[in-house]
Amino acid sequence: MKFLTCLIICVPLITLSQSHKTDSLLKVYASSTADSNKVNALNNLFAEYRYSDEILANKYANQAIDFSSKANLTKGYALALYNKGAFESEHGNFDSSDIYIKKSLIQYQKLNNQAGIATCKMAFGFNMYDKSNFTQALVYFIEASKINELINDLKGQAGANIWVGNIYNTGLNMPKLALPYYEKALKIQESIKDENGMSFTYNNLGNVYCFLQKYPESLQNHFKSAELKEKLNNKKGLSASYDNIGNVYFDLLEFTKAEDYYIKALAIREEFGDKKGMNTSYVNIGNLYIKQKKYKEAIDIHSKALASAKEINNKETMKEASNSLSASYEAIGDFKKALEYTKYSALIKDSIINSTFTEQISEMQTKYDVEKKDIEIAKNKAELKAKEEKEFIKNIITSAIFVLLILLFLVGFLFYRKKQIEHRAKLDAEIASQKDTRTKAILDAEEKERRRIAQDLHDGVGQLLSAAKLNLSNLESKLTNQNEDQKTAMDNALSLIDDSVKEVRSVSHNMMPNTLIKLGLGSAVREFITKLSNTPSLKIDLEIIGLDQRLDNQLETVLYRVIQEIVNNIIKHAKASQISMQLVRHETEINVMVEDNGVGFDASSIDTFEGIGLKGIITRIEFLDGSVHFDSNVGRGTTVIIDVPL
Repeated sequence: MKFLTCLIICVPLITLSQSHKTDSLLKVYASSTADSNKVNALNNLFAEYRYSDEILANKYANQAIDFSSKANLTKGYALALYNKGAFESEHGNFDSSDIYIKKSLIQYQKLNNQAGIATCKMAFGFNMYDKSNFTQALVYFIEASKINELINDLKGQAGANIWVGNIYNTGLNMPKLALPYYEKALKIQESIKDENGMSFTYNNLGNVYCFLQKYPESLQNHFKSAELKEKLNNKKGLSASYDNIGNVYFDLLEFTKAEDYYIKALAIREEFGDKKGMNTSYVNIGNLYIKQKKYKEAIDIHSKALASAKEINNKETMKEASNSLSASYEAIGDFKKALEYTKYSALIKDSIINSTFTEQISEMQTKYDVEKKDIEIAKNKAELKAKEEKEFIKNIITSAIFVLLILLFLVGFLFYRKKQIEHRAKLDAEIASQKDTRTKAILDAEEKERRRIAQDLHDGVGQLLSAAKLNLSNLESKLTNQNEDQKTAMDNALSLIDDSVKEVRSVSHNMMPNTLIKLGLGSAVREFITKLSNTPSLKIDLEIIGLDQRLDNQLETVLYRVIQEIVNNIIKHAKASQISMQLVRHETEINVMVEDNGVGFDASSIDTFEGIGLKGIITRIEFLDGSVHFDSNVGRGTTVIIDVPL
């Protein structure tokens, strides 16, 4: 099978037409005082020489990169990097090309230049295509196509259509699906008189018609392509056209004409050092020699193709050359060599499409075994045949038993592991469930005890103190002739009872505030902070967002206790003068953040703390399936962040 050529269409964003004279660009570069004009001139000089003189093209691409980088010209720098990446790709240096194109893409993204971004996406697609990564290439081409449609870039749309066609044509080997994409691209190119693009599209159409065995249509398109490339002085493209014309004549069995065009293509590619193109020419000429039964000449040139393809890691050519070498060696009776290259070809194919050994390897292995067996049977046919059959059956039985034992072992091991995992999961789930149940029970008991104590203080101790005050007041009214000391003592007793009543009410309220029960978390926290704000040495800022509606009772109670504990810890230990607190209810979670400017502590050693305060906070939040994070260092204050799902 001949090796089809599919050309890359690299469309620079800013280029001058071929009709502009090189000397005028050099004059602009030499005489202009504006850095941007100099960079534009260098980029346009690259475009002038891109397909005609690779040495000068590379020189101007490098100069444009250096100058635009030093002058900090982002737009010119982006184009210069792209030009260099395209140049490297055209010469088979795909990894180097990817580096330059990635740098160019970054610059175009900074500029928000959608046309430039689309062009870089296309370039990545070209490189993926040449690496035989057709799926990733298609992704890049589709991304570029979407951008080109958004910015109404007809030339870019045409290029994207061509490369989607290329994927179907040579990548996925479905040329009928490629045909409408090529025709759509050609229609766009003709409407905008894009002769360069038309030259490539004619070439692709010619390849499809050749595959479909419509040879007159194929030649017609290839000759149109060659005519335009000669007009545009695109020698690299002209070599591809010659190569494809040779392919058509190859199929028509007109070998003399085919060889003439293959040789013309090779001469141009050798002139420009186009290694990838040279690989294609070597393979095509070698296949032509095989067709003419010139096996020695075919082996020589296919060996050359294989060595050259290895240099640039061109796997498609390596596979094609290996297949052809196998065919040549088989034709001359060297089955060992034939098998060697068949295996090598299969390895290359595996690296491209991740498949197992191909049918070709099995077929060649069978042929080699048969040839070897025939030689041995010539010495002692009956004895050797019986021995080999017996050995074969023995090996089959042994292998089958061995494989069966392995399978049984694997099945048993997997079943055992499955049961282990299921048991562990069940145990973990039970432990987690018991932990949740235990934690909930502890919290419920704690809250009930708080309510009981608060109720006892309020209804019991509080009322007793109130009764004592009434009795003392009644006693005071009945006592007559009190001296000043007695009156003072009575007043002090009444004052102490008033203070005790207030203290009992305060303790009762802290243990179970009525505001939390009646109005919810937001109001309870505001009341709690308001009481603390009377302290002159401590300033507290509170912000509450989204807590207009009530939460689950248990959630409100736990969060209130946690906030109480955090603030009490700050007052007791942090020596802080300022506290900032935020409570924010989101759609799916509630967030609490408390910051202070106190002395701080080593948050990394929180697990070693002997107190129960911080550990109690963590336990309560974990019970709510939430998370708590302490951010603190000694002397830097502390931030506590709590997130609880709703």
